[in-house]
Amino acid sequence: MVKADRCALLKKESQATRKRFVADTVKTKQEQEALQKEYDKAEADRLADERAKARQASNKFDAAMKAGAGKTTFGKAAQVLKAREEVEDNDAEGEYEEHEATHNTNGTNGNGTTTAAAPKKEKKMTKSERYKDEMKFLADEQKAAIKQRVIGRLMRLFVVGFFLDAYREKDPRPVAKDSGKVKKKGKADENGDSFSIASLRDKANKLTGPFMMLLFTLFLGFLVIAGEDFDAGAMDSHDVNLYEVLGVDADSDVLAVRKAYKSLALSWHPDKNPGCEACVARFAKIGEAYEVLNNPEKKKAYDQRRAPEGSLESVASVDLTAEDFESRVLRSNDVWYVEVYDSNEGMSRGFHPIWEDVAQKHFQLARFGRIDAGKHRQALRLLHQRVMMFPVVFRIARGEQPELFQPEMRSEELSSKPLVNFVMESFPQVTVLDLESELRSWWDAKGDKPRILVSGPLAQSLRGGRGQGADFLQLQRSAFTWVEFFDIAVCEPQLAEFTLGPDVVSKVFTTGKGKTGPGWSLALRRREGAVPEVRSASSLKKVLTELQELISKGLGDQAPYLTVRNYQQLCGTQQGTRTFCLLLMDAFDDARVASALEELNDSRKTFAQEALEMGNSEDGGSTEEPFHIQPVRVSLSSGRLPWQRVAAGSAFRSLWAEVEKAPVFVFEAETNRIGAVRTQSLRELFQQIAYDDMKLAELPEHFSFTRGLPDPEVPLRRELLHSLSTPLGAIGAFLLAAGAIAILPELSVPTTGAVMAVFASLVLAAWPLATRRCVSFFWCTAAPSNFECQVGA
Repeated sequence: MVKADRCALLKKESQATRKRFVADTVKTKQEQEALQKEYDKAEADRLADERAKARQASNKFDAAMKAGAGKTTFGKAAQVLKAREEVEDNDAEGEYEEHEATHNTNGTNGNGTTTAAAPKKEKKMTKSERYKDEMKFLADEQKAAIKQRVIGRLMRLFVVGFFLDAYREKDPRPVAKDSGKVKKKGKADENGDSFSIASLRDKANKLTGPFMMLLFTLFLGFLVIAGEDFDAGAMDSHDVNLYEVLGVDADSDVLAVRKAYKSLALSWHPDKNPGCEACVARFAKIGEAYEVLNNPEKKKAYDQRRAPEGSLESVASVDLTAEDFESRVLRSNDVWYVEVYDSNEGMSRGFHPIWEDVAQKHFQLARFGRIDAGKHRQALRLLHQRVMMFPVVFRIARGEQPELFQPEMRSEELSSKPLVNFVMESFPQVTVLDLESELRSWWDAKGDKPRILVSGPLAQSLRGGRGQGADFLQLQRSAFTWVEFFDIAVCEPQLAEFTLGPDVVSKVFTTGKGKTGPGWSLALRRREGAVPEVRSASSLKKVLTELQELISKGLGDQAPYLTVRNYQQLCGTQQGTRTFCLLLMDAFDDARVASALEELNDSRKTFAQEALEMGNSEDGGSTEEPFHIQPVRVSLSSGRLPWQRVAAGSAFRSLWAEVEKAPVFVFEAETNRIGAVRTQSLRELFQQIAYDDMKLAELPEHFSFTRGLPDPEVPLRRELLHSLSTPLGAIGAFLLAAGAIAILPELSVPTTGAVMAVFASLVLAAWPLATRRCVSFFWCTAAPSNFECQVGA
């Protein structure tokens, strides 16, 4: 028997053991990989389940918000998470321990081999950390949903969203085959007979934004079309008054009429104004006025002109409409008496002769207008009080509360006396100084406006309080009309002499029939501390003439800012005197304006001396008639405070381009002609205009000088409509409305309020007129006597 080789056997057994060890190692590794896969799958399932629950909670929150649950986003989410965590926390530890016992312990398999330890689970998150993680996940989901809704609204507002929705609806949608309920629903949908509340709500959400934008666009177009452009030129469109054409009073005699005609005819003669078509028309008006007023019979017929018997037509007052009521009445510096009547009502017909008589007798004191309530009912909305009965008369004056007169049409009161008393008593009063302290305080008050003190026998003029005479009413009218540029007051001569000294009162004048008495005096104080200029007059009628000359002279020494309201006062013809406006643009600061005024004053004096010498020459008189040059300033930038300047409009910039944007140019309102000043100095300006060295060109017909003038009183509504009427403004408004409709529904009430506050601040910062109106409200409440507050009344 062969002896067994022990070494060979040991070697064979060693190889077999190695093979078994390798096989067991491979098997253990495979089991470990299988356990890792099972663990990863379980962990992925757990995370997916948690995210599904969180998404379900977010959907519940959205449904609660749409149903008006009245709870905040994170408050609702906290309730959902709290309820879920209470269930999860109860078995969290058990699941963790069981998971550790199954997958994280060392043991042996069925063959007795040691298995490798399973990968350890990460440290379990605390409750607060899980809560923060869930809240962060929910917040991200909510932000994504809000962003998607905002983008969807914007897309639909710009119509693009509808095409996208239509494209998505064409995508095939899977339908469960073994669900009878689904099949039934699909069949109903195919027939179009089933509508759910959810589908209706979804359609409403899709269509609300575009529908609102459509309404906004239509409303914007309606406002732009219906908004009437304010034309300040309509302020000059009243009926021609022959007395105003010649610049004489209604009681002027034939000599005064002839003198005025000679002066105006010489100034406006076409031969002296070659190439001026407006001068020809003006010369024709002067001739027509002279032909009527120079003939006593024609003058009497003109003064007593009446409408046809039984007609409600008026020859002494103008008819007012909603289109021109603001330009003629509300922007006027005159006092207006406006009758509101109904042409189909009997009391209005009975009151018409009385109205005509009073308007004809007082046409030089105030303006008279009428509104036919049956034809122009829109104009009634511009009145300060609702009209319930007809007829009724309103007194409208700048800076004062309107007063109302309701006639009583009883048989014994069919006279003009009640209406005359109303006109006299409601007319704005001039400042009457009765005390020494009042006079001293008024005279020494600081301010930029010059002061004119009129002293004379007031007791004879006032006639018992408020029953002023016609001449004194004219004085009151002048004081009211020029209040923007002058402070005018009256007092007794004894008080003026005692308080201010004998230099400001007149001497004794002869009053007629050998009697003597105190006369009238006018003292102009241009600035604080300046020596007053004193003039004397023997009667109150002559006071009016001297007052107008002082006003004209005082205006020539200042350069006020030109506005829509004062344009006619500064640049229009005054008392028949031809007026040229000298416009100084922004390049002129206060120092340069003072220098320009000094140069203009030198030119005026030199030209007056030349005219006087020519008048005393042997040829029999001067051929040059006096005219007036009024310097004014125009700003191209607006201030944000009520007392600061206002910028001219875009229409004025176009007109300025006609003179190549010269820093100084001349404009004549009567002939609508304009010309640039090319010289560096203004010391020869009067001579250049008088001797036709400066050529003035007529503006094209489509240019309106008044349309672009600065207007501190323009309503915000009109300015907004003007901005929206431009393409850029309309596009900006549309985009702003679209953004508001898309974003504001996603914001809470406090956030919406904060956004609106920021938006209002940006509007005030970018829109000076809005800031001006806001500041004016508080400023005028504290100081209502300021002129800037009165013009807006």
